[in-house]
Order: sequence, then C-alpha cells, then structure tokens
Amino acid sequence: MLRYPVRTTRYLSVLFAVLVLSGLFLYSAERPEVVQGKATGLPSPLRWGYYVKIQSSLDSVKQNIQNLDAISPYYFTLNKSGQITGSDQAEVTGFAKSKGVRVIPMVQNSVVLDDFHALLSNPDKVKAIIDQIDYLIWSNGYDGFHIDFENLNADDRPYLTQFMAALYARLNPKGKLVTMAVAAKYRDVTTGWAGSYDYAALAPSLDLVSLMAYDYSYSGGRDGPVAPVNWVNSVSAYSASQFGAGKVLMGIPFYGYDWNLTKGGKAISRSYQSTLDAVQQNSGTFGFDETFQSPFADYTVNGDHHRIWFENARSMAAKMEVMRKNNLGGWAAWRLGHEGGDFWSVIGSVVNPTRPVPIIANSPARIYFKDTGHTLGSIFMKYWQKYGGLAQFGYPWTEEFEEKNPADGKSYIVQYFERARFEYHPEYAGTFNEILLGLLGNQLTSHRLSETPFKRLAPIPGTKERDYFQETGHTLGGSFKKYWDSNGGLPIYGFPISEEFAEKNPSDGKVYTVQYFERNRFEYHPENAGNKYEVLLGLLGNQVMKQKGWLSLA
Repeated sequence: MLRYPVRTTRYLSVLFAVLVLSGLFLYSAERPEVVQGKATGLPSPLRWGYYVKIQSSLDSVKQNIQNLDAISPYYFTLNKSGQITGSDQAEVTGFAKSKGVRVIPMVQNSVVLDDFHALLSNPDKVKAIIDQIDYLIWSNGYDGFHIDFENLNADDRPYLTQFMAALYARLNPKGKLVTMAVAAKYRDVTTGWAGSYDYAALAPSLDLVSLMAYDYSYSGGRDGPVAPVNWVNSVSAYSASQFGAGKVLMGIPFYGYDWNLTKGGKAISRSYQSTLDAVQQNSGTFGFDETFQSPFADYTVNGDHHRIWFENARSMAAKMEVMRKNNLGGWAAWRLGHEGGDFWSVIGSVVNPTRPVPIIANSPARIYFKDTGHTLGSIFMKYWQKYGGLAQFGYPWTEEFEEKNPADGKSYIVQYFERARFEYHPEYAGTFNEILLGLLGNQLTSHRLSETPFKRLAPIPGTKERDYFQETGHTLGGSFKKYWDSNGGLPIYGFPISEEFAEKNPSDGKVYTVQYFERNRFEYHPENAGNKYEVLLGLLGNQVMKQKGWLSLA
C-alpha cells in the first residue's frame, strides 16, 4: 500500500508511549450462524497477502499459495477524473481461484487531499466510481473489492464514511466482500490524514478492515522500527474495540527501511533478501531490540554508517502473539515478494482449530458434519453417541488436538463442541472417566464469584424437591433438578455453581431464568412448559471458543 511520510497517529504514539443450530435444533439456548470465524464465512485467522505486478511478487504467490486464504492484487488506480484504470492479471486471478483462494483486488487513489475531496464530495462521481467497481467485480468474478484510499483531508471523514456505506449497500446484497485499509491509531484522532478514518462509523459498512500497523518509523523520519510490537498491540486493541476484533486484519510489513545515518536523507525500502545482501556484502552486523521485538542491522559503505530496521521470523512471531491476544480476524501482509522464506513457517501455520477440514465419506469409524466442517470419530464419537449426542453436546467445532487444561495445567487430547469440550484421559482407559468433560461453566464464570447468585449458601437439609450440594454450596430444584436427574446428572453437567437467577441470553437478548453448573448452563422457558424444550442448554463451548477468538457468533 502507499506509504506517506506524515502520520499524525505516529507522533501521538510517541508522545503517549515511547453452529449452527438455528430453528432446526430447538435444544439450543443460543443460535449461532454457520461461520468459520466471522459472518462472511471466511476462515479465521484469515491469511491475506497483497500482490503487485512484479516478478518477485508473482513468484511468492505461486510458492506460498497454500499459506494464503485471500490475495489482494494491486490491479487498479482511481485517477483525478474519477476513472478507475488498470487491468486484471488473469494468470494470478485464475491461479488463486484454482487453489480456493479469494481474490479481492485493491484500488488506490492517485490523487490526494483537495483533489480527492472533489471526488468524494460529488454524489455523481461517487456513484460512477461504485458503478465501475461493481462492473469490475462482475466481469472478472472477484470475491469483493479492497479500498485503499490514503492521504485524505481529515475534513473528508464524513464523505469517506458515506462512500463506504454506499459501496456496501451495492455489494453486500450480491454476496461480495467490502474491505478497506485504514491508518493505524490508538485513539480517535480527527486531524491529519488518519483523521479521515472514523472507525466506529465505518464498521457497519465493512466485512474486513486491514489495519496498516506499520510505518511507525517511516522513510522521511528518524530511524526506528517499522512496526514495534508495543505500538502494534496498542493500535490493534483500539481497532478491535471499534470495528469488532473478528473484522480486523493486522497489517504486517514484509519490508524494512535503510537509513544513511551519516548523510541523513530519506530511507530506502528493502526486502528481506536485500537486507541480508547489503549486510553480507559490507561485513555488517545484526541485532535485535527486545523492547520493540524488532531486528536491525548496521553496516558501513563508502564511509557512511547505515542502519536497517526490518522484520524476521522472530518479529513475526511476536506480532502473531499480538494477533492472538486481541482475537483479531487474521493478518494482511504488505507485500508478497519482500518476505524471507522462514516467515511462512511462523505466519502460515497460524491455524484456528475451527478451520474446516476436507469433506470425507462417513464410515462407522468417523462422521463428517457439513454444518461445521468437522469430523467426529474414535472414542470421542462413541462417548458422544452414548451420552446424548447432538442434544447434549452439539456439533463438533474442531478436530482432536492437544491443549493445556486451564484447571490443572496439564495437556490432553481434546475436541470442542457447541456445548462441551471432550478431554481424553488414557490413564483411566476402560473406565467411565476415560473421557471427561471440560468445566466450561467454571471457566466462563470464574470472574463472577462475588455476584450474589454464585456465592455459597449455608448448608440446608435436602428435600425431595430440592437438593443441597455441600461440594459447591448450592441447591438444585424444580424443573432444573428434573432435567439434571433425567439427562445425565453429575458426569454431564457437574455440580451447580450458582442459584437460579435472571440473565440475558447473549444470542437473542431476552431475559430468562438460568442456573450455572460446572459444565453447562440451564435456561428455563415457561412457554415450553411440559415438553422437552422446557429447559434449554447453553452453548458454552461456543462461548469459550469466541473468547479465544476462534469463532465470531451472532
């Protein structure tokens, strides 16, 4: 993407911080969309690469397509008259499509500031631009379009928002993705060209947003890291709070900058390989800044001292941790062809366990669920079938994988379902405890223990209508007790960890009487009194996966 020298947000940063179970399955207390990480149906984390029409970028696409979910080729430019110029590159578009990779081409503005204002503020020009985008998508079979409008007047903030809203209104009903690159900022500045992006106002009109979390130190400024991890974390957190974390792709730079510290002047951009060559040819040295989690290199040529700040696999790993920490929707790399080969072992392997697997034919040993794109087999399948199946546990959202149990800190083979996490314990092979259910109720309510419904009660005598559990200090009675007794009891749900109380359902926004258990949540529906839907189960597996950033549910 275009990189301009003056970014207000950079100076501010320096100042302040050197399932789907819709109506088809009525046991659900919550009703998620069928998604793989976000409402668009794209995988999460999404791996996005920017492509430009040069050989090194083409080589990267061909060599690394298996590590990408979407590419955004720089095919088009918007000129002063409002015409979109440029052309498709059939070789790249066709190749990506043949590999199942989304093609979402980018348009950049060749005019800026006041000249661009003349376009955005003219309704006829805006409509003509959108008409052109619509035609390009239709004629080339693109999956959507990517808007990269930079170096705008801050006062054009409402016009840019209106443009994106109009584009979304045109493309969204056709099932096409509307995406945009935005300047990185850690609060809502309204000056400088970063001020032209009103994050909160733009959010409803975007399926994905590429956060340009780079050029913290830029070509025309002092030497420094291009994307220091502390700043990247700050801008990522703010963008997630405004757009919704699942929509945000963290921009990662594949390039670095080379400053001549002796003579000064603008830095030159270098690819990873170019950096290695410059240092090797001039007997330079490498270093790594632990605070910024950024590598640098020094070399001398013709008596001039040079400093390069760049990226490597180690700095990429630090950025992937920021992405995970903020539950972002993925990453967007500027640009393909500048990277080092070892980058891909870090960023290409960032896989969400909910990512769908290839379809398989069902067999007695393993079943494929098209609703979530996952399979169920072996001992987990036997347990699922024996103890309630879909009604008790829901669909599988992952395959089996190894995960550390937050309760005891040990690693086990697990599989996540809409309502549960299965955990395999080989030390109990052949016993009922060979498969244990995760304590998802405990996990989701650990911060609520001071709330009245979760406080332990003094012991009371048990009755036929209501039991008291010394283990947790809570009671169980009425319809909830009847359901608990009839559908698996302690092994399936665990002990009650709250009393009954009124709580808003996170899916439909309605208030119901609920009770939490170690492994689930019961929800009472009086409108279904007397039938099997009187008590519905919470989708606690979904809630935990949403917290982890694996799912984005309606």
